[in-house]
Amino acid sequence: MNLLNLGEDLDRPWMQKIVGEIDNSIIRVVRYYGEYPMHRHNGDQFVLVIEGEIDIEEEGKLIHLDKMDFYVIKSGRWHRPIANSSSLVMVIWKKGIKTELKEK
Repeated sequence: MNLLNLGEDLDRPWMQKIVGEIDNSIIRVVRYYGEYPMHRHNGDQFVLVIEGEIDIEEEGKLIHLDKMDFYVIKSGRWHRPIANSSSLVMVIWKKGIKTELKEK
């Protein structure tokens, strides 16, 4: 499967598609655009930029990812993705992961 082709029909910000599963993990392709709310998960999250570029704000630090860069967000870390232009990202995390939004 080609990841770029899998993302062709993701035409709205934060729209996503499950493209596979391995062991106890789910592989998603997500269309990032704009600023997602600050949140954290009860499991690690793998992020790979397929197309475009994104920033990940993680507990006061800004991590910039270009095309084909990846980053692992450790469990429990407050973070949010920011995409100033439409970007395609692969995200992998365990099944049943819980997300907690940070209150303002």
